[in-house]
Amino acid sequence: MIQQEENIYKNVPKDLQNIARVVKLMESSIRIPFLNRTIGLEPIIGMVPVLGDVIGFGISAWIMIALVRNNGSGKVIAKMSLNVIIDILLTFIPVLGNVLDFFFKTNQRNLVLALEHYQYGKNQGSAWAVIIPVILVLTAIFTLFITITVALIYFIVTGIQAIF
Repeated sequence: MIQQEENIYKNVPKDLQNIARVVKLMESSIRIPFLNRTIGLEPIIGMVPVLGDVIGFGISAWIMIALVRNNGSGKVIAKMSLNVIIDILLTFIPVLGNVLDFFFKTNQRNLVLALEHYQYGKNQGSAWAVIIPVILVLTAIFTLFITITVALIYFIVTGIQAIF
């Protein structure tokens, strides 16, 4: 097992190896019997409002900073950013967001992206192919959010006027 783990990290910078241990602890350190799934400390800590999210986003930032410091490509960092954005959007869904975190393990996904980048040379190159669609999706989400907010305000004001 140790030999196999050493092979996985052969071309990986030392700080990412340390991050891998933290990610495993936070996202997959406890095996759930009969489900063939793992859970870590992050969802447990996540039950405390804000704390779990801050810790999870802190680890995400740590992974991306390590990639920047070790000359990771813009494309892999952009893909990681997309995972973090998805995680942030899931966070806004009360209770269900924590459940979805069980399946969408952002830091584990980002760690895999980092390992693939250093081991197999995947995700090399420019980030624009990832950034432009992300900007378009975020713009669409923002526009939808603003539209829903304006519609709610309109219906509230109309309802209040109808009462008086």
